[in-house]
Amino acid sequence: MPNLQSYFIAGPENLYPHHISKNEKLEKALVRIVSELAKNGLDVFQLRAKSMNDNEIIDLIKNLSSATSNTKMKLCINDNVNVASKCKGLIDILHLGQSDMKPNEAKKMIDQNIEIGLSITNKNQLDDVPNCVNYLGVGPIFPTGSKKDASEPIGSNILREIINKTEIPVVAIGGISLDNIYDLFKLGVSGVAVISAILNEYNPIENFHKLKENIIKGSEK
Repeated sequence: MPNLQSYFIAGPENLYPHHISKNEKLEKALVRIVSELAKNGLDVFQLRAKSMNDNEIIDLIKNLSSATSNTKMKLCINDNVNVASKCKGLIDILHLGQSDMKPNEAKKMIDQNIEIGLSITNKNQLDDVPNCVNYLGVGPIFPTGSKKDASEPIGSNILREIINKTEIPVVAIGGISLDNIYDLFKLGVSGVAVISAILNEYNPIENFHKLKENIIKGSEK
C-alpha cells in the first residue's frame, strides 16, 4: 500500500493564471507543478480531468508519469476505468466514486498491480466495500468549494466512527486546510486529500511545505 499522507487532487482547470508561465499550456503547467511537488515529497497525485477526452487524458498521464518517474509519488486517475485499463505501468491507483463502476468490476478490467480507492460519503456505505479496495476517500469532512457536486459535510465525529469501524486506510477529503490537518491525523486518518490548500493565490510549493509540516506534527505519537 502506498503512503497516502499527502494526497493532491487537480486537473488543468484548477490552475490559476499565476500558476502558468508565459506561453505555457495548462496541461504543461500542471505537469511542471506536480513534478516539483513530487520532488518535494508529495505521496499521491490524483488527476481529475473532467473536461478532457480519454486520449487527451492518456497523453497527460504519460507526461505526468515521465516527469515523476524518479520520485516516490504514486499517480492516480479519477473514476475513468477505460483510461485506467489502457495505462498499465503508467498509473498506480484508480479512484472510484459511489456512482462509478463497482470496484469488483473495475478490478477485472485493469492491470492487477493498479490499486483501487473508493469514495464514501457516510458510514452506511462501509457495509458495501469489497475486499479489492485498498483505501477509502472519506468526506467531505468540512464544507468545500472545490467540488461543486459534493455531498453534505460529515464532520469529525462521523469520520472518527468510520476510522474505528474499518481496517482500511482512510484519506480525509473536503475542506481540508492547514488549520485542521493536525487534528485529522490525531483522529487516525492515513492521509489528507487537498485541492485548494495547494492551488490558491500563493505558491504551490510553499503551500505544500506548510502542509507537510502539519502532517508531520499530526503524525507524531
